[in-house]
Amino acid sequence: MPVNQEEPDVAYFGQITFGTGTPQNFDIQFDTGSGDLFVFGKNCGSPACEDKPKYDSGATGDSAKTTIVIAGISVDAQEFGVVNEISDNFEHPYVGIMGMAFSDASQNEQTTPITNLINNNQLDNPQFSFKLGRDADQSPSELTIGGSNPDRYHTDTLTFTHLVDDNGGQWEIPIDNCVVDGEELNLEGRTGLIDVGSTRIIMPPDDADTFYAAIPTAIDNDDGTFALPCEEQHEISLVFSGKTWNIDPRDFTVEIDEDDCIGSVVYADTGSDTEWHIGSAFLKNVYTIFDQGNRQVGFAQLT
Repeated sequence: MPVNQEEPDVAYFGQITFGTGTPQNFDIQFDTGSGDLFVFGKNCGSPACEDKPKYDSGATGDSAKTTIVIAGISVDAQEFGVVNEISDNFEHPYVGIMGMAFSDASQNEQTTPITNLINNNQLDNPQFSFKLGRDADQSPSELTIGGSNPDRYHTDTLTFTHLVDDNGGQWEIPIDNCVVDGEELNLEGRTGLIDVGSTRIIMPPDDADTFYAAIPTAIDNDDGTFALPCEEQHEISLVFSGKTWNIDPRDFTVEIDEDDCIGSVVYADTGSDTEWHIGSAFLKNVYTIFDQGNRQVGFAQLT
């Protein structure tokens, strides 16, 4: 199915239909870093909900269950959250989030739509795949449920990496290495949570310091970001299962206003000193297959 993107490459979302008698269509963000599905509800009184479409089933409460349709596939009796209050600074074109991690990651003990489809034997393969577009190229984005689209990638480059055992229901895989302008960081025991719902590559603070030590012109902004000269281009790569994947320099040096740029590697508390969150800054550069049946993530070179 075609996927829309919030410019510039901030989020990726698509249309999901809720209900059967009088179905409602909503733009929902896809997020492989969470396990919950939710949508704005009719009783949402927050300013961010004004002038937005809202789910109205006639029921009350903060959860509901109905048939949803995604990519032309119906998911019966799908549980989801109904949002009645949201932060005032929520300014996005979508009105909900579809978690695509494993159901173990659900904060509300939901079974995810993908898991329901697998459990109901509705998919040819227990997989889903993303091709994330880049605004600068005006390239399209696409989600395939039940397999992959080989027209979007070179099949002979496809390399899978199995999830780590203690993954908390997340798409978390071991990272072999990170290379910055030819310098291997050689940080051992690092893992990457593959997160379509994140824009940046998020590292623990100490790892970000090590990363930017390889870029002499980088300056810590003390807000989770590092400033970079806008005219600089850097060669950044991540290595998974022995395969090196390059990040387009345009995806690393990010312009935040006319004269200022930051690196797309940022730092925050990721919950572990060894866990990174790998967002679209990397994922725009590969075709990604999330293989739920075999508990692995595959990357391939884009066509």
